[in-house]
Amino acid sequence: MARFLRNKDQKAGLPPGSLIFTGQHKISTPELRLIEYDSSNLTDTAMESLADISEESESKKKTWLNIDGIHDSELIKELGECFNISALALEDILDTGQRPFIEEYQDYLFSTMKILVLGDADQEIFAEQVSFILQENHLISFNEQPNTIFDPIHKRLKKNKSKIRNNGTDYLFYTLLDCVLENYLKVIEITGERIEDLEEEVTVEPCPEHLESINFYRREIAYIRKSIRPVKEIVLKINKLDSELVSDDTTTYMKDLLNMMDQALDSLEIYKDILGDLFTTYSMYMGTRLNETMKFLTIFSTIFIPLTFIAGLYGMNFTTIPGLNSPHGFYLSVIIMGAISAGMLVLFKLKKWL
Repeated sequence: MARFLRNKDQKAGLPPGSLIFTGQHKISTPELRLIEYDSSNLTDTAMESLADISEESESKKKTWLNIDGIHDSELIKELGECFNISALALEDILDTGQRPFIEEYQDYLFSTMKILVLGDADQEIFAEQVSFILQENHLISFNEQPNTIFDPIHKRLKKNKSKIRNNGTDYLFYTLLDCVLENYLKVIEITGERIEDLEEEVTVEPCPEHLESINFYRREIAYIRKSIRPVKEIVLKINKLDSELVSDDTTTYMKDLLNMMDQALDSLEIYKDILGDLFTTYSMYMGTRLNETMKFLTIFSTIFIPLTFIAGLYGMNFTTIPGLNSPHGFYLSVIIMGAISAGMLVLFKLKKWL
């Protein structure tokens, strides 16, 4: 599947709001996890279906519903009916190639963005979609498959005096966004370390394998930038929201996310420039090696031009060539050729061509 733009032939010709999943099935069965909490109590429940959500949890307690696995269109449709979510928002949840954005609806905020999955040094980075629906006292998150980036939030929720427990779901939304941005910085940091290691190798002695690595990391930086750059627009829009769903205190915290985004994007620009410089360094080094090779071959050919001339001259079919019948003619011609070659080498040295 294409990394920069995913095929959407499945949705061609369908009306807006059609609930068609576009992407890869990364787990067999969706996993639902409901966390209900307040300042003094917390329950963490793995659910079999949305029918397990009680009326009490829907109306009175702060809840975080996390869904891992978004390929089940019927489940997403049922969730939309349960929480009164627009079909357009549900469609965007199922579209894993969606560009990150945030949309304000009458009763909720909907946002979708990417988390980055880092492979080994020779493996590509891939982005997985994560979406959020923020309602009053409810937060719903959607992941393509289980991941660990939200584990620190689960640990903080278990502490009675944690700030998350004493604030609304808008603050929980902020902490999840913070984890997503921390994921960006972590991936950029590790990728940057690999680029810096490559820089040290290239500056010592470039080789053809380094060109492959340079092009590989140039693609990775472009992919990371494409995945995370729109998130800055999300953070900016959140800071400008005039919504009752996001308190003034939480908006203040959101401003810190903008600094993190600037740091991530600045780092990407730096590594992009480094890779451009590495490509230039590699090209210059290879050009210098080619010039040295051509210089050697040119000198070699130049030395043999007069020798070839002498050999050709004595190869002509005339009977009156000087020294042709001399018993020492061959040896004399070899001495002359050697002297010419030595003289040319001395001249090249004096001219500093060697």
